Amino acid sequence: MFKVAELPGERWQEFRDLRLEALKEEPAAFGSSYEEEQALKEEDWRRRIGTMIFALEGDAPVGMISFAVSDRAKTKHVAHIYSVYVRRSARGKGAGGGLLKAALDRLRKHGGVVKVQLSVNPEMRPAVRLYEREGFVAQMRAQKELLVDGRYHDLLYMEKML
Repeated sequence: MFKVAELPGERWQEFRDLRLEALKEEPAAFGSSYEEEQALKEEDWRRRIGTMIFALEGDAPVGMISFAVSDRAKTKHVAHIYSVYVRRSARGKGAGGGLLKAALDRLRKHGGVVKVQLSVNPEMRPAVRLYEREGFVAQMRAQKELLVDGRYHDLLYMEKML
């Protein structure tokens, strides 16, 4: 069983380690690269941990998700989900679903959010199925959005109305 929680800034190294693992293990799932993010400084990680929700196995983070709500007048009703990752050993056990539900619950409580968007590499079928189960609908497939190790990857843009 996983617990879903935020982590305090003092645990930034655990966040960094999980994020760098994600970028190394699944480079075609993220717009950022391992090389770019390994160069970040402690203050960057401390700032970024405040936007994350984690799946904890015991006390150890094994998954994460982030979301942001626009602060612009015309788009403040739209939220975006980012940085979704679950460690291989925790996959298929409910951690991803728990993270996604927690993020959606927080967005509902935020007030004013009516639409949530995300993008996913369509080759990552378990992730696509998770999003579909939670009511996300594919809106567009963008070709050759990511270039990883000399290979292009598409992105599937999905959205859900709250």
